[in-house]
Amino acid sequence: MRKIFALARKEFSGCFHSWLGVLMAVLFFLVSGIFFVILVLNYVKMSMHPEQYGLSHFTGINQTHFIFGSFFTNLSILLLFLVPILTMRSFAEEKRQETLELLFTYPVSDFEIVAGKQLGIMIFFGALLAPLLGYLAVFRGIGGEFDWGPALLGFGGFWLIGTAYLAAGVFISSLTRSPIVSALGTFSVLLVFWIFDWVKDIAGGPWGRVFSELSPLAHYRNFTIGILDVQDAVYFGFFFFYFVFLTLRSIETRNWKS
Repeated sequence: MRKIFALARKEFSGCFHSWLGVLMAVLFFLVSGIFFVILVLNYVKMSMHPEQYGLSHFTGINQTHFIFGSFFTNLSILLLFLVPILTMRSFAEEKRQETLELLFTYPVSDFEIVAGKQLGIMIFFGALLAPLLGYLAVFRGIGGEFDWGPALLGFGGFWLIGTAYLAAGVFISSLTRSPIVSALGTFSVLLVFWIFDWVKDIAGGPWGRVFSELSPLAHYRNFTIGILDVQDAVYFGFFFFYFVFLTLRSIETRNWKS
């Protein structure tokens, strides 16, 4: 475990001290803040003039679902752009600089290398999420009311889908020597999974059910409305470990080529 944490610390430092990592963190905070402010202002506007929105009264609209449910749904869009940037340097940059072969000569296993890199990026992603908890305090400070359970469940769901996407990004990074190709490949893969959510509505029937089960967004949606379903958690767990497994197989191909 000590070797895994050492590699994770190195990967985290690489993200934190990289100008690209800092830029992505700033943009993430900026865009998420804009989403939050817009949702709060829309809620205030609707509460003051419900008749303009075809509502006879406003008491039936839950603040937690309206603001935080929509907030986490919108945040999932950012992952399409955030994850490719965070993961593109993981293996591809080391391959390009020819430092990965040097890493293989150290007394660490392939599993420790993959686990360390994955953990480091996950910690950086978690560091991005931590300040978002401040939105709960801000909303409470301006007089808003929300249920802690559904709100925290939304954060948990966003962390699950984010880490699952990160595993896919690290795998794509292990396939190429170019960080740019890695970013474009990860974006393309995540976009395909995103499209599954549209296809399930178009296909309907058995095929609609298949695409619904494959769609990360379909499983993520329950978290955004405060519903905890074990099947959704299992899906993201399988998604994560499946791509970690593929990453292990990917870096093991060096032995086949030798």
